[in-house]
Amino acid sequence: MADDHRDEGGAGEVPAGKGKEKRRTKSHLYAIAILCIVLIVIAAALVTLTVQADLPPEPGTTYPYTTTYAVLIPEGKPVSIAGMEIIVLASGDEMLMRIGDRTEKFVVGETKTISERHAVFRTLGIGIFSTNYRIGATYRGKSGGLADFYIVIATSRQVPSFLIERVLPPSIQARAI
Repeated sequence: MADDHRDEGGAGEVPAGKGKEKRRTKSHLYAIAILCIVLIVIAAALVTLTVQADLPPEPGTTYPYTTTYAVLIPEGKPVSIAGMEIIVLASGDEMLMRIGDRTEKFVVGETKTISERHAVFRTLGIGIFSTNYRIGATYRGKSGGLADFYIVIATSRQVPSFLIERVLPPSIQARAI
């Protein structure tokens, strides 16, 4: 009769394969928790991304990196590009652009530097990137109620396009060319 006694899953015994499943489940939970934490940090970094674009430029800077945008700016409405308030009024082949406290007169095809500054990009309160930049504008004419420009953004360091687009307001139509 002693031979007939079998212990089937008695206390303290783990059926074959169950221990591996528990370890695998814990590993999956840890991986999911770490992934969630990483995603939360990335989301917080994107939400807190700010640009201080109105600092004085560092002297003697060169601008080897450029990006050109085709831009349509609404006439008579103030827009803010890189922290500068700009208002444009166009008439025929001429246009007046008020940049901060100064006014520039443009004719079709004319290019002028409208700003030279230093920008600092921060996220979570930490400076992650800084560069000097210069913005040049070429007036291309009037398109309906919009002033048509090429804007060239030249920078002292290569800047990811998503950071440049961060300083262009949604009230203008801009596309990289």
